[in-house]
Amino acid sequence: MTKEGLIGPENAMLFLNGFHFISGEPDHYLQANHHCSLVGNTGFDAFIQCAIYVPGTQPARLAGIEYIVSGDAFASFPIEERQLWHSHQFEVSSGYLIEPGLPETVDKEIMKILVNSYGKTVHTWRWDQKNNTLPLGIPELVNGYTGHGQLPPDFVEERDDYYEVNSTKISQSRRDIVVPEVQRGADVWKEGIILTLGLVNNTGSTNFDV
Repeated sequence: MTKEGLIGPENAMLFLNGFHFISGEPDHYLQANHHCSLVGNTGFDAFIQCAIYVPGTQPARLAGIEYIVSGDAFASFPIEERQLWHSHQFEVSSGYLIEPGLPETVDKEIMKILVNSYGKTVHTWRWDQKNNTLPLGIPELVNGYTGHGQLPPDFVEERDDYYEVNSTKISQSRRDIVVPEVQRGADVWKEGIILTLGLVNNTGSTNFDV
């Protein structure tokens, strides 16, 4: 038996492909492969954690992480915490978020869960360092899309061609999925609130020998 940690957590795995844009930088968009483990799978406790890789990179480049929680869990967050999260309603209903290789029946059951979920995403490999061989700079908060016209159509088509899928047809197949209203506090960029990360230098002592 392989020990946990040698090849990753021994949880059910889920592969998702979708699109992100950097907080405050709508022109800094990218495709993202999510390799996810299911930590909890029902109700309030539903929790997914994902390692995000950049498609088409060899070896695969680790871009960042995304945590996904249920709508019930998100509803319990204080408003300050909610600002760090984005909704998945449009990503699911539009067909932007896909599970390459899975049959439609399986896809639909998973998307019924994800349509009422929220993600907190941080990219440790900055968009403006994508041509660098090392992940330099301060990590970036990342947002998800909430409507048509926000992402160039040819960028979606390029993804679709690669995975041999059709986002429009996928969207149509999900029409019977009930899409809940986005809860207050998510997607704050739509209100003109731009969140970025920065370094804060404080003076203190660790009490270690130096």
